[in-house]
Amino acid sequence: MGGDTPLDFEDEIFDICKVEKFPDEGGRNELSKEDIEQNLGEILAMLEKSNDYIGYQVLSVLMMKTGARIPESLFSLLEDSCHLDEWAKESDERKESVDGLLAALRAYDNQNPIIVRSRGLFEVMAEKLENNNN
Repeated sequence: MGGDTPLDFEDEIFDICKVEKFPDEGGRNELSKEDIEQNLGEILAMLEKSNDYIGYQVLSVLMMKTGARIPESLFSLLEDSCHLDEWAKESDERKESVDGLLAALRAYDNQNPIIVRSRGLFEVMAEKLENNNN
């Protein structure tokens, strides 16, 4: 979920669900299972229009995080988003992340929330800088 593109897709999904990521005091800033399930058609229309596999990966993470039901017809699209990841073909680190997402998707029971852990952009940059300084 680190990087500009995933965060942009996450913002779009929050907007579609009418949830503020950074609300005024007392506002709700977490997506719920119901938010995603009730707006899934509009979310999928946005992703289809974008024609970017990363958006489907973001949706995968958000659906599993909230415990949303992944319809069987959507599962193959989410799985394909992992197989189509061009960056994973160039980077072992990215491949490991995408393989982890794919494994989480396959293990997901369609009801119990799970957290897909991923390193953010700044974590990766800090590690690279540290390795270059040693």
